[in-house]
Amino acid sequence: MKKQILFLMIIGILLSCSNDDGNQSQTIDMRINHYQNTGIGEGLFLTLLVQENNNIGSDIWTKFYNSIEGFNYQPGFIYDVRVIVEQVDNPPADGSSLKYTLQEIISAQEVDNETQFDIDLKINGESFVTTTSGYKLLNQIGIDCNNFCDELDEILQNQDFVVGTFKRLQNNVVQLIELE
Repeated sequence: MKKQILFLMIIGILLSCSNDDGNQSQTIDMRINHYQNTGIGEGLFLTLLVQENNNIGSDIWTKFYNSIEGFNYQPGFIYDVRVIVEQVDNPPADGSSLKYTLQEIISAQEVDNETQFDIDLKINGESFVTTTSGYKLLNQIGIDCNNFCDELDEILQNQDFVVGTFKRLQNNVVQLIELE
């Protein structure tokens, strides 16, 4: 009987000291760019562009294929944020194994509307430009194609990769100023 009690006590101690991977979390700093780019995952969508930890302040921006719970992104601002990253137990097949939650916004710096930026308009033959109600990025961000509408139509039909250089006109409208 004493051996059984000792065995149960050892098992209890071991279980209480075990590592619960589902509850592990870490806090990281991120910088979020002032515009969104396009991405391909389980479909076509807009992505945030981010830098994490030591990459903050570099020229390296990564497409972020996730969301940040509690963060209300507004274009036209570069955000420095602190987020909590947690492992997700049994994520859905098309979902992320990580959950990001906003801990704090450290800063939000407004970017001048004349600042130019590049957006992928077509990748591997997949076009992100929709034309059902004017030119838009995935029916979400309006595109003023300026004097490039005909050229945009032609290049989207004839090339597999298209990048546009833009500037911001207003919150959800960008102006095309160059095509690559």
